[in-house]
Amino acid sequence: VKWSWFVAHIWLLVLSLVLVCWCQRDCTGVNCPMLDNCIEEVLEGGACCASCLQKGCTCEGYQYYDCINAGFKNGKVPEGDSYFVDYGSTECSCPSGGGRISCHFISCPDLPPNCIEVLEPADGCMQCERIGCVHGGQKYEAGHSFHIDSCRVCHCPNEGGDLMCYPVPDCDPQKVHKPMLAAPTEENIANGRDSYPYKFDQQGSMDQFSTPVAQKQCCLSSVKESQCESGVTSAREGDTCEVDENSCTDDSYQVCCSCCALGLLVRSEGRGCDAHQYLGYPCGHVFLTCCEEEEDLSQIPLRRKQKPRPTVLPRKVSESKFPKEAFSISATDEAANAVEEQEDVDECQLYHGQLCQHTCTNIWGSYRCGCHQGYILQQDEHSCAPVQPVQPPPVLPAENGGCSQQCSAVAGRVHCSCFPGFSLMTDGRMCEDVDECATNTHSCRPRERCVNTVGSFVCELQVTCPAGYQLRNSVCEDVDECLVRTHNCGLGFVCENTVGSFMCKPKQKCISGFTQDSHGNCIDINECSSLDEPCGSGFNCINTVGSYSCQQKIIMCSNGYHASPSGAKCIDIDECQMGTHRCGVGQICHNLPGSYRCDCQTGYQYDALRKVCTDVNECWRYPGRLCAQTCENTPGSYHCSCTSGFSLAFDGKNCEDVNECDKKPCSQECANIYGSYQCYCRQGYFLKEDGHTCEDIDECSQSIGNLCAFKCVNVAGSYQCACPPHGYIMSANGHTCRDIDECMTGTHNCSFGQNCFNLQGSFRCLSFNCPANYKKVSDTRCERISCPANSLDCQNSPTRITYYQLSFQTNIIIPAQVFRIGPSPAYSGDHVVISITKGNEEGYFSTRKLNSFTGAVYLQRRVREPKDFQIDVEMKLLRQGTSTSFLARIYVFITSSTM
Repeated sequence: VKWSWFVAHIWLLVLSLVLVCWCQRDCTGVNCPMLDNCIEEVLEGGACCASCLQKGCTCEGYQYYDCINAGFKNGKVPEGDSYFVDYGSTECSCPSGGGRISCHFISCPDLPPNCIEVLEPADGCMQCERIGCVHGGQKYEAGHSFHIDSCRVCHCPNEGGDLMCYPVPDCDPQKVHKPMLAAPTEENIANGRDSYPYKFDQQGSMDQFSTPVAQKQCCLSSVKESQCESGVTSAREGDTCEVDENSCTDDSYQVCCSCCALGLLVRSEGRGCDAHQYLGYPCGHVFLTCCEEEEDLSQIPLRRKQKPRPTVLPRKVSESKFPKEAFSISATDEAANAVEEQEDVDECQLYHGQLCQHTCTNIWGSYRCGCHQGYILQQDEHSCAPVQPVQPPPVLPAENGGCSQQCSAVAGRVHCSCFPGFSLMTDGRMCEDVDECATNTHSCRPRERCVNTVGSFVCELQVTCPAGYQLRNSVCEDVDECLVRTHNCGLGFVCENTVGSFMCKPKQKCISGFTQDSHGNCIDINECSSLDEPCGSGFNCINTVGSYSCQQKIIMCSNGYHASPSGAKCIDIDECQMGTHRCGVGQICHNLPGSYRCDCQTGYQYDALRKVCTDVNECWRYPGRLCAQTCENTPGSYHCSCTSGFSLAFDGKNCEDVNECDKKPCSQECANIYGSYQCYCRQGYFLKEDGHTCEDIDECSQSIGNLCAFKCVNVAGSYQCACPPHGYIMSANGHTCRDIDECMTGTHNCSFGQNCFNLQGSFRCLSFNCPANYKKVSDTRCERISCPANSLDCQNSPTRITYYQLSFQTNIIIPAQVFRIGPSPAYSGDHVVISITKGNEEGYFSTRKLNSFTGAVYLQRRVREPKDFQIDVEMKLLRQGTSTSFLARIYVFITSSTM
């Protein structure tokens, strides 16, 4: 037997760093709350502190490997989820709200009361392999019948328990030599036949029977068996159990049919099958068989009494690491989220005669059109067209009843019919095409034209063009009447085409001053009436033959007016412009129609005594109404001004706030206020006493909380976090440091023959070499070469040496289970002995046996400083009197819990 040697379960400790969340924008001095039991965080945009997206439990120490093996990524178990360990005997779960993983042992289930065969696996929980009945020290399997003696049949119920026995009627133990109900043969099972109580297996010596007697007994037995099977079959199919009174058969058919029908009725009503005890044999047995059977199972056969079977070889209890391990306690049935199958709609029946021209076939979720013989389905997938013109054959085929298309029998006589689109001719047999266009049985719309086809019709769109247009390729185009000579222009005119029509233009041209009439004659043009103001306003227009002339008008004007340059009208004399007025100094001359007026300038008023214009002080005359803040009088006017921090508005009256920040009076940020301004500093700076200058804040020295996971470096206006120079890289949040996996990134310096193992902030180069008399079968395993028969040392050496690497931090909680080892597969009766043979001189580690086939290694002393260990753990397996040893060579690296 080839043994699979052993499997080791390793649990690694995961370092969980709880840091204060810090964002880059305006978050200095913000102390973020700790997110208790959070296994997945999220930082919203613009927020300073992260929020918890998922609560749960963090698997630590030896639990880490169990969580990874159960499918939980990075050893994080969401709240409410569970997993199983130790072959399913222990359930570990994360409580609601998260926290610490709690585990409890699941006690073994009780065995069924009618268990006749028990399986005891290595995990300690006994299981029932078979249920049945026990009678006279003999075990019988549930659901089968047996001959206890020659004339007595017993049945073990499906749920086991006590045997139910019946006497075989008309049975003489002296005449029958051990008659036994036969177990079904493979041939009968393959043929689907059932075995019923009338079938006998003639065993033993045949010397006691004469040949005729034996033949008669076999014949009667076969007849009874066949009739009983027919009766049971009829009962299952719901037929009546009545038989022909004239038949020369016994009552086997009717008895078996009635008894089976009674059993089926009792089962359908949900009542128990205990009524069999009131029925005789074979009725009680047939009743019980039909009452207890499943809907889709055949009759449970009778079989011979079985002798006790010998003890089987030890049974494997685990082919994998966790043969009975459940994925999650919250797992549900696969069908729980299945979509309920919808019932198909038969479109062909729902829209009968509307979907297809010939035939319609329903398919799941749709339908498919088809055509009669001689027709082919068109591209629209619903109409049919003949493959070739249908020519009625001269001689009708006799096999079609003389019909040219379809034939059916009506009241015993031949009835001919036609396909859609055809009609039956007067002879009652031939079919002719129906012209749907002529008979107006088509479905074309008013703007469509009907075109008849064989067996159907086609609708074509009609287009009508207006006058002056013609239809070409279903498009109305302009007709050039001049080109096609459909115009009506006379001899003295020329045709000129227009869109939708044409124009007639005369051929002859007249000299200047004349135009043509409708007859082509040249007539004089009256320019005085046809032109817009042919002469100036001071002239009269006089028409002449072929031209016209202008005659000047004569006009007389009154005082204050004079004739216009054209002489057509009188216009006002502007005395102010010509300087002929008599206004005094400082006065303003205003022209009037035929005269003028003298006024004082704006801002002055007329002094009647001195007959001069004097200045008006508007600020005194209209106090508080002219200016928003300050009013200053000026000669003839006034001026508005504003106080400090304001400027005069565009209207010259109101005052607007001055934005002093435009002149950049502050070293960083400036805020304008009404009539003044205020300086302030950006995040990371403070305002000095001068009120204008900003100076940097050293957050690293002034912060109370820890801004960075490792080191804080002050920069202008902010700070930056730094990580150790080797082994770490800054995380995306800019505050915490993430370990660099040198083995994965390829930045290690291990040689080709070495294996790289990543540590927190570092790595190790390991060489896995096999000792003498061992061969390397994988990167981390060595197998012993076959030993000489006389070499006791070789035979006592480990069969296999396997290398493992473990990494923990100095803050690991002691004691901690770090390694588990055991054989795979495990068998009943296995025993293991675990010991540390090398590398534990300082006593940091210890071993413990968990059960008969599993051992564990513990870290029992706290390691305060980073330290490397190499320990050899030996497992001796005792199986069926043979001892075999295996060696696990474990590298244990203790790293610092801080960077």
